[in-house]
Amino acid sequence: MHEPLWQAFDFGRGDLQSKNSTFMGPVTLATAEPDGRLNDWIVEWYRARAKGGVGSIIGAAAAVHASGFGWANAMTIHTDDHIDGWKRSVDAAHAEGVLFGTQLYHGGAASHDALLGHQPWCPSAWKRDGFDPAREMTVEEIELVIDAFAYGARRSIQAGCDFVELHGAHGYLLHQFWRRDVNHREDKWGEPTLFATEVIKAVRAAVGERVPIVYRFSIHSDDPGATDEPVSPESLSVYLKALEDAGVDVWDISCWRESRRGYFGTTTLLPEWVRQASNLPRIVAGNFLEPAGAAEYCESGYAEGIALARGLISDAAWCERAQVGDAYRPYQDSDLHELRAGRDPGV
Repeated sequence: MHEPLWQAFDFGRGDLQSKNSTFMGPVTLATAEPDGRLNDWIVEWYRARAKGGVGSIIGAAAAVHASGFGWANAMTIHTDDHIDGWKRSVDAAHAEGVLFGTQLYHGGAASHDALLGHQPWCPSAWKRDGFDPAREMTVEEIELVIDAFAYGARRSIQAGCDFVELHGAHGYLLHQFWRRDVNHREDKWGEPTLFATEVIKAVRAAVGERVPIVYRFSIHSDDPGATDEPVSPESLSVYLKALEDAGVDVWDISCWRESRRGYFGTTTLLPEWVRQASNLPRIVAGNFLEPAGAAEYCESGYAEGIALARGLISDAAWCERAQVGDAYRPYQDSDLHELRAGRDPGV
């Protein structure tokens, strides 16, 4: 059943294909050790979703540098000591024929003084709602973070990852450099595409020519109902083309829970706008809770891959059950509370 979901997903580089087109999206887990190392609970979390039939797993956001932590007990990959936990998770996925990639990120202004031990960093001085005021980064700090992304990518490959994803969505540092309402720098780093392209080039140099780079982006940071400004169809096209030229192989388009609404004052969906600018494969995240709706989205040409999050929180075997038409456990808001309390509601 729902055949479009079970077609192989082609990453477009290195002959890498997943066994189907479903992805476990990078579900935020605040269950790591205090220093960011992955523990047995997290390894078993990934193992259960791999056993449950998903085609590829995108690991939860992993900070590449200590200045980029966003919350307590978050997974990180900022030192070599963190490789082993990721390797155990990758091995658990591979044992089930499932691909695995880390999601590399830096929180930028989305953090707190108490967590970091210093003021958060940002392209320009800015306060993101709900966080402490951030200060403008120095050029040396910008270059340090670019190198940190490359080191995080190299550690991912050492852990056995099949691909890496860069988190350029949801108001984190990569997104902040793109946002013209946040990045007011007057030096070369004020150019909206430069930081992202330099990160991509550094990551490409670190992982080699055969490892796919996936790039997650969103138009909005917090509220999917917010105005699309300052992004326009033209600036989106410029951004995507620059990132593709730098080495991106796959787009991971985050529509929050709004995958079927129009953008830029039109009825044209965000994946359609992306297709006008780029022919790269598209993974789309955006409220796919039912197999029929996810399959129809792919069949309609909006996506080549579907990222699942809440469905896999509530039922680790969502994909396996959907493929044969068995009933699955539907998502409930209480499941998220269970997860935050360190309990897996999906097994």
